[in-house]
Amino acid sequence: MINSKTNETYSGNSKQNRNFIRSLRHYVTEFCESISIQGLAYLVKNISLLERLWWILVFTAGVSGSCYMVSRLMDKWITSPVLVSLATQESKISDIPFPAVTICPESKISQECLNYTKILRERKKGDIFASGFEEHLYYDLMAVFCKAENHNGTASILQEKLQISAETEEISLDDYSEFLTTCSAVRLDRASCKWMGKKMNCKDVMSPIITDEGLCYTFNMYDVRDIYSDLNTMDYFEESNRRRDWDPEEGFHKKIYDLENTYPRRAFQSGANNGFTAIFMTEKKDLNYACQDLALQGLRVSLHPPTRLPRPGQVFFSVGLNRLTTAGVIPSMTSTAKIVQSYEPDKRGCYFGRERKLKFFKYYSQSNCNLECWTNYTHRHCGCVNFYMPRDKEMEICNLETRFCLEDARKSYTREILRDRLKSETGLNSEGTLTCHCMPLCSDLHYNADLATSEWDFTNKDEANFDDLRDVVDEVQSSAVKVFFKKNYFLPTRRSELYGTTDLISNIGGTLGLFMGFSLISLGEIVYFLSLRLIDNYRRFGYWAGPIHRSE
Repeated sequence: MINSKTNETYSGNSKQNRNFIRSLRHYVTEFCESISIQGLAYLVKNISLLERLWWILVFTAGVSGSCYMVSRLMDKWITSPVLVSLATQESKISDIPFPAVTICPESKISQECLNYTKILRERKKGDIFASGFEEHLYYDLMAVFCKAENHNGTASILQEKLQISAETEEISLDDYSEFLTTCSAVRLDRASCKWMGKKMNCKDVMSPIITDEGLCYTFNMYDVRDIYSDLNTMDYFEESNRRRDWDPEEGFHKKIYDLENTYPRRAFQSGANNGFTAIFMTEKKDLNYACQDLALQGLRVSLHPPTRLPRPGQVFFSVGLNRLTTAGVIPSMTSTAKIVQSYEPDKRGCYFGRERKLKFFKYYSQSNCNLECWTNYTHRHCGCVNFYMPRDKEMEICNLETRFCLEDARKSYTREILRDRLKSETGLNSEGTLTCHCMPLCSDLHYNADLATSEWDFTNKDEANFDDLRDVVDEVQSSAVKVFFKKNYFLPTRRSELYGTTDLISNIGGTLGLFMGFSLISLGEIVYFLSLRLIDNYRRFGYWAGPIHRSE
């Protein structure tokens, strides 16, 4: 009796399963014949096995190809959503400021303050008492500019032979700007400047600034008080022009009516007559060839945006003695669409100016960030910072005993940067050990220059424009530089979305349409057969597959 009931139950379940499979097959056949996706109808037609295998292969290839291409599109949208491309319109040079021109004399110290070669010979001979304490101290202050072997044992010589204390050294090192200004070999009162073809007093258009190359003079740069933050405790020179009519992201202020007197200055035409010219004099007796191997003489010139501190020790071009160097400037500007701001900085590969705050600077830039990172690393490594670095009240300038730690810090810092970059590229450490993460500005400006150099005889009597300097021609050698825009227009680059939402949908839809004939209508048909059709069949016929092939 029990076996009979069991057999009946098994027979009933088997029949239901067969009916379900038959209904499912019918439903799938109806779906394939009705849907607009190409190729599916051939899979359910009454055709030969070979034909059926062919269409299975074609459909599988279409699905595989579309899945691969869609995955590539999604990966690019996720990992590289921002595209940097050339803008569609050229920009005028009057839309951007004329570059800030920072000029650093290669001859740092006058012979009246320090005869460097003489003191070097005395040090090598051990004749430490042949010159006075002040000359030896000035010689030691030159350690940051000259090759290290000239200054080995500096601190021990002063302390043991001249019997001075470390405290005295620290006091003497506190104000590098005073030392460099007092003993400067190149002065503005012996320089000649022109702006837009008009002769100007160099003291009126150029300001002294302390850089990694010592005392330099800069034209068209913001006052350092408007670049450094209030936390910086460096000593400054007297105030220069404090006007600020230009912002790196917003450009020049719209409500400027006196166009010629905006600051920073800008050029409205290209060409050598619409630029800046500077002539600096170096006294022949102040030339120093013992400080550095392959020592450059003349000037070191750096071009940079007005809001950015120059690094003439890193980025510069050289102007030799009795040479005229012309720099035809070609701007390189990048703007960014506002919609890009919605992406994370790591994805867009840049920072907006007010998005990243620096400790020592009011304006963010990649170079300012790098300098701050280098400063913090030096302080951690040596317990002090170099004389040109920004610092707070807790930071001291490195004294003579720790001066050579700066060179060790520079070498180890370079190794750390390389190590972090390699780790980041291999995916071992995305953060790195320095954690500075100094990315470019989203809206940035750089100045490239085509250089040309020629000999220039300043003593030529035909140079009537410089008659006020004729009284010193026998004592000096001259270096001249001309900076100007090469063209009236330039083509900027623009950072924009690689794939917006609309672009992504269009690309995915185009890919699916190409490989499978898939469209939005196809998606609607799939949703219909998986939901509405099932519900309607059950409501009308009491069975999800409809009246056909229901259990009899």
